[in-house]
Amino acid sequence: MSIETDSVSTPKHVIDELAMKNQSADSVDARLVQMQQSGASNIKAETVEATDSFIGETTSQTIDVSRGITGYVKANQASMDHGFAGVITTGEAVLSGTVGVTVAQSVRMHESRSGIIIAREVHGAKIKTVFLIANRMDAPVETVVEPRSIALFGAAAGLMFGLVYGMFRWMRTRR
Repeated sequence: MSIETDSVSTPKHVIDELAMKNQSADSVDARLVQMQQSGASNIKAETVEATDSFIGETTSQTIDVSRGITGYVKANQASMDHGFAGVITTGEAVLSGTVGVTVAQSVRMHESRSGIIIAREVHGAKIKTVFLIANRMDAPVETVVEPRSIALFGAAAGLMFGLVYGMFRWMRTRR
């Protein structure tokens, strides 16, 4: 089935296949969703394939995004090529792009950035992240936050708090 109108709100029954090109939809419920230069607020599907598209929230078995933007992805398998995602929760992720938060069993990243990565396994090349929690790492990772910097930040914050609190107490007693 192909959508021909500019703005579509799909019916509540599940569609077998939905192909969207230069279209937008509020809610999509289908077995297979193929998007090209399209947008959808909410997608529930077994398989989602999106190219140059925007997806607000999706729940699926498999999602493959190429040069697209997604807000929240919950899937068994997620693949992203040169895209951006806010949050990805998945069993297995293959990512090339930028992700805000990645929570997965297995993550394979290639020249990617992520704010937070929480995973059982992380594989890949040239990963940049702010915060990383993983059982097993097989990738060169550049992290901003590491145990040493956390300790330094905590010490500096405690010192500043103590100085400011002490000054306010001292000024109060002088009155």
